[in-house]
Amino acid sequence: MALGFRDIEVFSADPKDLPADLNAIYVQTVAAGKAQFLRVAKLNDVIIAGYAMHGPVGADSQESTDFVLQMVAVQEKYRHQNVGRWLMGHAIGVAESKGGRALHIPYTAHQDFFLTLGFKVDAAKGGFCFQMIQE
Repeated sequence: MALGFRDIEVFSADPKDLPADLNAIYVQTVAAGKAQFLRVAKLNDVIIAGYAMHGPVGADSQESTDFVLQMVAVQEKYRHQNVGRWLMGHAIGVAESKGGRALHIPYTAHQDFFLTLGFKVDAAKGGFCFQMIQE
């Protein structure tokens, strides 16, 4: 059965709200255990995925327009159904609405996933980067 993305809602969340499997990923990937933005996707009031990001703060706490995606994770049962792709669109939209011009991903796992979404390999910082077009 295909998921209806209109049935998925996204909410701000606290790490303690995450199911155990997503919380384990959060703890492993989010620096200092804190994210400025933690969002979860719910289907029928059940958390099925989430992402964490921070920004815009540059080096030495100077203002920047770059956001950093610290985590994106989908519960195993819902993988390969475009939930991650849909959630990444949400993360990009949140970053852009807050004045972001780039979204960086500091890790190199899941290269095919990020490249198909329009991210480019970021040789300077490592990981991937998505440049947003300002209108």
